[in-house]
Amino acid sequence: MRIDVATIFDDPRLMLFGFEGQFARFIAMDRESYARSIFFDGRVQPADQQFYRVPLEPLLAHLAETGFKPPRIGFIHHFAQSGSTLLARALDHPGNLVIREPLHLRELGVRAGAANGGSLTAQQRALLEFSLSMLGKRFEPGSSLIVKGSVPVSLLASEIADLDPGRPAILLHFPLDDYCAAVLRTPNHQRWVESVTGEIGLERDPLIGDIAKLTVAEKAAALWYSMIKRFERLLALHPAMRSLDANQFFDRPGATIVAANELFDAGLGAGEARTVADGPLFATYSKNPRIPYDPATRVERREQAKTMLKAELGLARRWVEQRSGPAAVPPALDRPLLGQAAPLF
Repeated sequence: MRIDVATIFDDPRLMLFGFEGQFARFIAMDRESYARSIFFDGRVQPADQQFYRVPLEPLLAHLAETGFKPPRIGFIHHFAQSGSTLLARALDHPGNLVIREPLHLRELGVRAGAANGGSLTAQQRALLEFSLSMLGKRFEPGSSLIVKGSVPVSLLASEIADLDPGRPAILLHFPLDDYCAAVLRTPNHQRWVESVTGEIGLERDPLIGDIAKLTVAEKAAALWYSMIKRFERLLALHPAMRSLDANQFFDRPGATIVAANELFDAGLGAGEARTVADGPLFATYSKNPRIPYDPATRVERREQAKTMLKAELGLARRWVEQRSGPAAVPPALDRPLLGQAAPLF
């Protein structure tokens, strides 16, 4: 594949993979490799295994010279274990692109950390503009493009929205008990809580402070609280954003897909959306389609986890309930994608 500035900025077959010091790493993709890649990090399924390493400085200089033009991208922001992969895959069909957890955007979220909120350095902002430019490439002009982020990417939601204030986004979340049950249900999940809260520097969030002495359940609560407050601020500032309770999505998948499709102009007909909701995608594990995982299994595991984690859920609730006044969690998030706003407790 030819590697030059025009290809890098215009051709979706050359995809930004990640950053490596003063270099950007690219991989070759085609329509089929986009379609078969559930995630766009180390699990991506490229057209070939070769990486292309390109100096960043001339790429950033070119972007500065030509001017950043925000690409039309719809975002799904979330804080893990809330059905974001399932929703993103439900909106993925020929004619649009859905990119799940792009590594380069995650890397920028980790760099910015939990303290960001208009505090990106000039270099970080330039890299964010470059990342978004790379994500915005399309096979067909005018087609829809949706990016499903990760926890670190959600930390960039405000900065992404500031670069293109009118673009829609879904802020996907769980009520506190359901979220803590999801992220504490196994030792591996608990290790993830420890890892991600450290990775993003959660203690740098002014609303959180030192987390060193918190239990893993309290750290899960702190992560949930930090994200809910972040989503609350986003909804107050950006009318095109919508909140979505994960339980409403699981209970009403067809209606959710229809509403999300309309929000993102994703090109699915109402009949197609309901066919997806009734199809094999919702009968298997979204991250690994070979594993059966239907709605009944999801509910059963959730309730088992709540029973098993009764003491931990109590600790999590008490930690959140200690926040009062302007720092308190609202009863529900505004502007629900579906029906009535769902309670957060």
